[in-house]
Amino acid sequence: MARGHGRILTSIWEDTDFLKLDEKEQRFYLFLISQPNLNHAGLLPLTLRRWSRKAKDLTSAEVEKRLQSLDDAEFIVVDDDTEELLIRSFVRNDGVWRMPKVMGAMVSGALEISSRRLQLALLAEMDRIPLDDLSNEPTKTSRGAGPSIRAQVSEHITTLRKAFGNPTPDPSRGGSEAPSAPPSGTPSDTPSERDTEGPPKPSTRGRAGAHVRAAPSPAPAPSPSPTPDPFPVGGEESGETSGSSEPRAERPDGLHSIPDDFAISDAERRWANATYPGLDLNFETDQFIRYWRSEGRRKRNWHDAWQKWIADSAKRANERGGRPSLRSVGNTGSRAETHTADDYTNSTVEDLFAS
Repeated sequence: MARGHGRILTSIWEDTDFLKLDEKEQRFYLFLISQPNLNHAGLLPLTLRRWSRKAKDLTSAEVEKRLQSLDDAEFIVVDDDTEELLIRSFVRNDGVWRMPKVMGAMVSGALEISSRRLQLALLAEMDRIPLDDLSNEPTKTSRGAGPSIRAQVSEHITTLRKAFGNPTPDPSRGGSEAPSAPPSGTPSDTPSERDTEGPPKPSTRGRAGAHVRAAPSPAPAPSPSPTPDPFPVGGEESGETSGSSEPRAERPDGLHSIPDDFAISDAERRWANATYPGLDLNFETDQFIRYWRSEGRRKRNWHDAWQKWIADSAKRANERGGRPSLRSVGNTGSRAETHTADDYTNSTVEDLFAS
C-alpha cells in the first residue's frame, strides 16, 4: 500500500552534514523520503525519468548527478546495476526500529533487495539501532507475558543478518574491510552535542557515533557457496561481453551505454530456455534493447542486466496467472500481449517506448 506522507524530522535543519548539501541536493533528499512507494526498509526502485518529470526543466542527467552527490555524502546508496536505491538512515529516523510489527515489515521489505551493496549498508544501519533505548519489560498478551519490545526487535535484526549472511564490511568504504574501530561521533555532531546528556539526535547520514549502542551481533552464519554463472559473460574485470567483438570506450567507473551490437550468446539462450521455458527470448531481448536505448542509462554489465530482465519477465508472467508469454504475432510487429511500463520501471507506457 502506498504511503500517504513522509516523515521529516525538524532536527534535520540542525544536521551539519545536511546543511553542507546545496539547495537542490537537499530538496532531492526530501523528495526521496516522501515517495509513496518507499518501503519500511528505505528501499526505492531507481526511476530517473519518472523523477525528472516532477519539476520543470529537470532532466534525468541532473537527477543522476544529485543522486551521486547524495551517495557520495552517504545519505543514500545507489546501485545502477540492480536499479535500487536505499535511504540509509530511514529505519532509524522514521521510527521503524521502535515498533516490532513494523520491524517485521521492514525485514520483509529488505528481503526484496537484490544489491549486495545495499544489503551491506542496511546491515550497517542495524548496528546503529540503540536497542538499549527499547523497553526490556515483558509484554502482555492474551496468553500471559510475552517477549519484550527489545527482544522482538533484536529477533527481527537477527533474522535479517541470517538472510543477508551477516557480513562485516562497510559498503561506504568499498566493502573491502571492516573498520578497525567505531567512529567517535557522526560527522554531523557538534562537540557540544556529543557531550550533552540524553538521547542522541538522529542523523540523516549513514554513519553513527559510538554513543549509539549497537545491536548485539550473533555468531556469523555460514555464508552459502556462491552460485556460478550459468554461462560465461563479460564482467567488470574483463571489460568485454559476449555480444561485442570490439573493445568499448568506457567511463572510468566502468559504466557504459548498451552496445549498438548487443546480442545474447548461445549459452545465454540455452540458460534462459532451460530456466524460463516458454518466454519469447527474441521479443524480450528486443524490448530490453529498445527500452534501455531510449532510457539512455549506463551499466557495468549489460548481460547481467539482461538476465535480470528475463527473470523479471518470467516472474510477471507467472503473477498474471500463467497466461501465455509475450510473443510477436507474425511479422507485423503487433503483439498478443504487451508489457506495461510498470513491469519495468513503474513508468508510463509512453515512457517505455519513447524515442
